[in-house]
Amino acid sequence: MLTPLELDIMKVVWQQSPINVKDVQTAIRPRRKLAYTTVMTIMHRMFHKGLLSRKLRSRTHFYEPAVPYTEVRDAEVDRLVVNFFAGSRESLVDFLEEIPSGRGWREAPGESQPKLDETLL
Repeated sequence: MLTPLELDIMKVVWQQSPINVKDVQTAIRPRRKLAYTTVMTIMHRMFHKGLLSRKLRSRTHFYEPAVPYTEVRDAEVDRLVVNFFAGSRESLVDFLEEIPSGRGWREAPGESQPKLDETLL
């Protein structure tokens, strides 16, 4: 499971690898104003977690994804299904089909908030 910041970093690395820390920082800057050292620390930890690989070129580390996008996506969908739909992909599909096109349940006129499944708490 990736943290939101790790996911933002991975999205950049998947799109622009090999990439250095400064370029990752620049790419995520519109959404997250983070210091270079913060991005460097997170990427170093991601390297040790096995999420990124890196190569040293003229005193600069260049990072590449060590796990493919599809593997991370599938793991996150599985986690969503287990945590919110009791392991049933069919329940997830049913939930998604119930949402009016382009609108979340919060925005649908005349609809109340769905009941909270207390077994998840």
